[in-house]
Amino acid sequence: MTTTVSRPALSPALPSAPRRPRRTARPWAVPAVLALVAVVCWLVALPSLRSASYSGFGLLFAGSPLFAVSIALIAVAFVLAIARRTWRVAGLALILSVLILRLPTALATTEPLYSWTYKHFGVIDYIQTHGGLAQGVDIYQEWPGAFSFFAWLNTLTGTTNEQVALWFTVSVQLVLAGSVYLLARSLGLSVGAGLVAGYIAQAANWVGQDYLSPQALAFALGTVVLALMLASPRSRAAAWIGLALFVAIVVSHQLTPYWLIAVVLVLTLLGRLRPRYMIVLFIVIAVGYMLLHLQTVLQFGNPLNLDLAQNVQTVQRGTEPSAGQRFSSWGSRLTVVLVCGGTAAILVTRLIRHRSQWRETVALGAIAFSSGLILGGQSYGGEAVLRVFLYALPGCAIVLAPVIERALTGGVARATRLVRMSTAVAITAVTLMSAQAYYGAWFANYITPESVRVSTELLEEEPVNTLTIGVAPGAPGRLVARYVEFVEAHREFDAGVDTWINAWPGWKDYDFRDPTKFHDLTTRLIATDQPTTVIITEQMLYYSEYYGIFEPGSLERFRDILLNDPRWRLVHRTPDLLMFRLQMDASGSFG
Repeated sequence: MTTTVSRPALSPALPSAPRRPRRTARPWAVPAVLALVAVVCWLVALPSLRSASYSGFGLLFAGSPLFAVSIALIAVAFVLAIARRTWRVAGLALILSVLILRLPTALATTEPLYSWTYKHFGVIDYIQTHGGLAQGVDIYQEWPGAFSFFAWLNTLTGTTNEQVALWFTVSVQLVLAGSVYLLARSLGLSVGAGLVAGYIAQAANWVGQDYLSPQALAFALGTVVLALMLASPRSRAAAWIGLALFVAIVVSHQLTPYWLIAVVLVLTLLGRLRPRYMIVLFIVIAVGYMLLHLQTVLQFGNPLNLDLAQNVQTVQRGTEPSAGQRFSSWGSRLTVVLVCGGTAAILVTRLIRHRSQWRETVALGAIAFSSGLILGGQSYGGEAVLRVFLYALPGCAIVLAPVIERALTGGVARATRLVRMSTAVAITAVTLMSAQAYYGAWFANYITPESVRVSTELLEEEPVNTLTIGVAPGAPGRLVARYVEFVEAHREFDAGVDTWINAWPGWKDYDFRDPTKFHDLTTRLIATDQPTTVIITEQMLYYSEYYGIFEPGSLERFRDILLNDPRWRLVHRTPDLLMFRLQMDASGSFG
């Protein structure tokens, strides 16, 4: 006779107390009404978001206060729905939360946010135009998976890159919330805990990776891969589907596959995945693809940096950031402390109280914190710390979710009214702080139709050996397929002032008070017959002020230098954009 012992679910929940029956006849009514009120508040606030005037504290302060109210109300509606165990209303509130938090990126602006979004457009356009890749031009052409997908989508549906990018953010956030729910359920969590996990993953995600990019798509798919791999002991088909998605991730993004390998390796060693050799396939595919493109990778820097002290550093700015940036930064830091600190506390408590289940605890810790290994190998352009938190979110969410769900429903021993109220307040506070961190830089990242038009014309009409100087991030670049010809002529053709002022000897901390240095540069550009344009947008000034790239007044002085130097001709002027072109037939000196 054979006795089967079931494996305990990978749930980080604490021991539960007996559930008390609810007396409310319609427990769904109050959270449903709150959700409806939140939607109404958001709809009323939406016009103010479209026409908001500049605020250094971002969109939550520039728009109607009802925007922040709607965010808080939908958080409370979700918490109440969980507390009353009305899962359908909780699921609806989760979806509405994603829409309320992310739809402004599509409806409050006419162009996609972030100047760096547009550098992906050119790769997509190149694939659509030429039906192939420009090998060796840049790193994107070597990892074309996501770009090929977007090109196929545009061809199939007739959409443009701008249209897809506008709606991509809210779409990928919905996918993320859904994939974290699937991950939680694969770990044996209840429906309620799964919904809480999905909510935490999207509401606490202030990182801003959810623009049209390979990383955003790879991150969402990576969470699905983890869910499928955890289901592999019950279904081998899930493992092979997960492997197929992993291949798609490998050819799309450089970093995400190695996060997945770290998690899958630990889960395999703990006996949580089948077949065990799947981890070997993961490693062979990811490392093999990297080696095939290693020559191109090395052209853009060392892919492995073992200097931990350097890797943990964020991007260094030139001067003090604005009060608004510091305020938003504190919101993001507190969110990280609450999410990661709470996760660590639960794991330690579980490890102490349930030593016999140490394998499950270690597995949960691997899912939550294995992304920290990134810091041992890459700085990721000063953004490695952000990626660590981003990749930690799904794991932290599934560790926190069961405890939160039981605290709200009275399922944890000694879960008093004060505990439930404190939990609800913490969730609402995290949602608001994360939203502030996400929207605090709204005006620094806002892109106008005029800047898109001018940047497109520049790439389509200027000679391919033209240098394009932007004073800071804030103008879209590399929007069309022809960008490849510019890169082939000069790899750094569109490096901004903020880039070369720190890279060129003698330019660091230059504040443009003395125009001599820039006049000498202009003379050298003319002497070497180097076509050059300079673009200054209102968003660049906002960006520099918000992040403290230059000393206040520096970029205004730079603008005045260009206006007063006859060798630079103002060829385009609007209230929010100036474009100068260097006159190659001008005198090589400036009197």
